[in-house]
Amino acid sequence: MSEGTDGEAMAARLAQELNDAAASGKPSKDISELLTRIINELVWTAALSQTESGQALELAIRTCTTSPERSGDTELRAFAMSVLHSLSDQLREADIRETEARWWHTEPVPEDAVERITLEFRDTTAEHKAWPVTEVWPSELVECAPSEAFERVAQRFRVRANWQHRHPFMPSLKFDVVLKTGTVSLDSLGARPIADVLEDLAEGRVVPYVRNDEDNKSVSSQTPARYFKLWERTLPSWCKTPDHWIEPTPPPGFIENPETAPVLREQYYKRIPTLHVPGSGLHIVPSATRPDIISRELFIPVEDLAPNITRVCALDREADLVPHDAHLVPGKDITLDEARALLGRVVQSSMEPRPDPASPPLGKRRKVNKYAAQKLGLAWGLETGSYGKPAWLLCVEFHGMNSEYALDLSGEKRQYEDVRSSVAVRTVACAWVGAAVFPADKKAVKGAAEKKVEQDAGTVSGRALPGVASEKRVLSYDDWYKKTKNLIRALNKKAPLVEVGADGAFVGGDLGTSKGEDDEFEAEITGAKPGVWLASVSPAEPVEGDEDGMGDEPKLIRFVWVRDGTVNYDALPSRASVQAPPADPAANWEVVASFSVDSGTICLFSKHALESILATGTDREAMLEAFIDDDEGTNVFVPSGIVLSGNDGGYEVKARRDTEGRIVELNLRTCSIADIARF
Repeated sequence: MSEGTDGEAMAARLAQELNDAAASGKPSKDISELLTRIINELVWTAALSQTESGQALELAIRTCTTSPERSGDTELRAFAMSVLHSLSDQLREADIRETEARWWHTEPVPEDAVERITLEFRDTTAEHKAWPVTEVWPSELVECAPSEAFERVAQRFRVRANWQHRHPFMPSLKFDVVLKTGTVSLDSLGARPIADVLEDLAEGRVVPYVRNDEDNKSVSSQTPARYFKLWERTLPSWCKTPDHWIEPTPPPGFIENPETAPVLREQYYKRIPTLHVPGSGLHIVPSATRPDIISRELFIPVEDLAPNITRVCALDREADLVPHDAHLVPGKDITLDEARALLGRVVQSSMEPRPDPASPPLGKRRKVNKYAAQKLGLAWGLETGSYGKPAWLLCVEFHGMNSEYALDLSGEKRQYEDVRSSVAVRTVACAWVGAAVFPADKKAVKGAAEKKVEQDAGTVSGRALPGVASEKRVLSYDDWYKKTKNLIRALNKKAPLVEVGADGAFVGGDLGTSKGEDDEFEAEITGAKPGVWLASVSPAEPVEGDEDGMGDEPKLIRFVWVRDGTVNYDALPSRASVQAPPADPAANWEVVASFSVDSGTICLFSKHALESILATGTDREAMLEAFIDDDEGTNVFVPSGIVLSGNDGGYEVKARRDTEGRIVELNLRTCSIADIARF
């Protein structure tokens, strides 16, 4: 099989032969033989896929079955698609092997080493952070030879420490070492002999280190777990569910061993180990000492789109998924049993009280933005306080399961962790919380035969179920596509407005690597001022090197707050009627996020607006692909933000704040080829 430059030549040759065979009307058998050769003779690598010949081959495979005379040849079309899947699988397997080797492989101490010594890696993180650090790792004693490169002993330490303290899907990779002369990154010492590094240490063979978990966010976009659905993931032998983690109460609609296959498009549950969801990688780990009650398993609402094609259900957090009678209100004596019944379940909470729909209003009710107020998560842990009372419910966000939050069940308006910490579990205000009720649950409690299941639901009672409001209608992909394309055209003709919700968040990065069902955006920015923002794309001010004229002209992506309120896409104002304040050259700018792009597609969205529009469709990947501009840069504004073609490379998002410390403007400069050359 061919790889390297030979692989490029073979890819170019196969692409040409495939194009010639398709254009000349050769029999499908000849095309099938060429497709078989691609599988058998070509080593498909990430590097080859980015070359001109690699991209030409992919295009040839996609188009070899599109001629009118082959329109009915479903067998050939299916074979061509299987070849594309095979190439994709090769890239995936290679990436998994490379990542696992980089994260977990260690080299033994050379057998012929003249001398062996032991280094003590000592955690001094608490002495070097501006916030209180409560997690202190015990010292690790690591054997090595003074003649080895320091990177070898550093890797042994890193692997051993991550085995004990971090999730295998999200290890800690960023560490500093404290030398006599100051603090340097662990990786920067890599090639130096250990004996040489020892001379720079203040205390002999003690290596003081600092954990930089706040710089570890890119791990979520690299983890091999992203390639697998939650129920398809496997854990290494050293990461096992502890015996003291509790068995959760199943939702009423969960069926242990169904006798028949689920009906297509009908919701049901899959039970998975809690450890299949890593969160941030810091807390959902076998060694966790906090919280004191952790669920062994989680129940995930899913549906089958076709036989053997299962996906997590798309949920609408604006829908009322918890019957009013089942609301648990912090500060109103929530019992331990009631709180434990939430573990393992999808829970809905709100920052705003919800009036009882069965009670007549006492006056005009204040309108509540449910999207901003309500939250959906998976409850995995419960922390108890004095006298064993439930104090905190620990959750991961249902959409974006690497993000964790805590709900205060005491009603005392506290913070779970110090807000100054960049890795703190954030506290979300909670007026009520409850277990979400889905169609499978409603079906399970209908008859008298399911009375026992109804009682096991804990906070979910049969008489309350009819009060659950109907879920927001989700459009078919065709309907969603037509509606969204109309909105994109309107945004690019009129004022490109973006609504930032109460979460004050933007997300962005490489759209090509962030569009899958389980993917997340590499960059997340919080602290933006809620309201209406104006987006713009303009030529960037030239910098040294731009005069080379190489590649795309760099552009400046700008988001600026213009007013309070919301955006009505059906009544967008004209572009001339909305004026953003001019850029202030004297403003203080700070870098609030960074990300890398490998697919050539840059994106930056309001998180609230993006989640809102994705909730109206059924296929996250297809919906995000629909945002990609196919009109040569004329449709860069999309509902929720901007999608722009650009050069691959590293990007930084800069922000300007108002006098209250809220972000009111974001800038992102796209890269020219000259920029990339400087990285």
